[in-house]
Amino acid sequence: MISLHLRILTAFFLFIVFPNVIFPLTVNFAVPACGEGLDKLRTWDPLRKYLEDNIDLDINLIITRDHSIIRDQLENKNYDFAVIDSFWIEHWEKREICSPFLELRKSNCNINQSILIVHKNSIFRSPEDLKNSSLALTLPGDSSIGFYIPMAMMLQIGIDPFSYFKEIVFPETFESILKAIAYGKLDSGFISSDFLTNPENQQYADDVRVLMESEPLETTYIVVRKDFNEKLLIEIKGLMTNLGNSAEGQNFLNTIDLTGFGEPENLDSHQTREYLNILELKNASPE
Repeated sequence: MISLHLRILTAFFLFIVFPNVIFPLTVNFAVPACGEGLDKLRTWDPLRKYLEDNIDLDINLIITRDHSIIRDQLENKNYDFAVIDSFWIEHWEKREICSPFLELRKSNCNINQSILIVHKNSIFRSPEDLKNSSLALTLPGDSSIGFYIPMAMMLQIGIDPFSYFKEIVFPETFESILKAIAYGKLDSGFISSDFLTNPENQQYADDVRVLMESEPLETTYIVVRKDFNEKLLIEIKGLMTNLGNSAEGQNFLNTIDLTGFGEPENLDSHQTREYLNILELKNASPE
């Protein structure tokens, strides 16, 4: 967090030198990299610019390594906003470090699934067939759909992944997992269903088939730390929920494949809570 400390010292210096000048408030907005830091930067930088152009704010867009960093920095009030999915909201609920702020409305739907894929010509016909084979998961803090949901799904059917498989590898991205299985380099792996159905991945998707899938999982949210300025929060929310009402706003939404931002509606996730309960029962929860 060296850069954050430098910004604080700079702001203090400017206040001393120019005490009568009002400087824009710096807001820290975090997005988990999930192995795709550059893509996340390209996706979310238009939002940063849009907000800065319309509100007197200095938006600091932070692409973090994983969700544990986001949790700690929200708790320590170094981050103000973050992009996370319903799994993490459920898991952090008792810590009371953040609140759902806005729901991301996707152009196709708000539902996603964790899916287990194999090569289309593989001999594997069920998860039970995979004993002593290789499995790909994402790193634990990167994506709940790539690690914790798959863990819960397999534990639910009596499979302990770390004793059942001959090898478990942790590629950095869903793309790496999909390509490795399409090329026959790995036996199986978990990815998100919306990644598989993305037209950009069609050439690899044609060479795999789905062996197992989770229950539908809810959408992604922007959360805000608990004690954020309420007046400013209302202003930011109004600007973001009205994005679709202008050509500039529509252009931004198109860059991140969203139809807009709305009030959180799908927070009572029975399925996410069930998966978390399985992990907690097996001492495999994210803590």
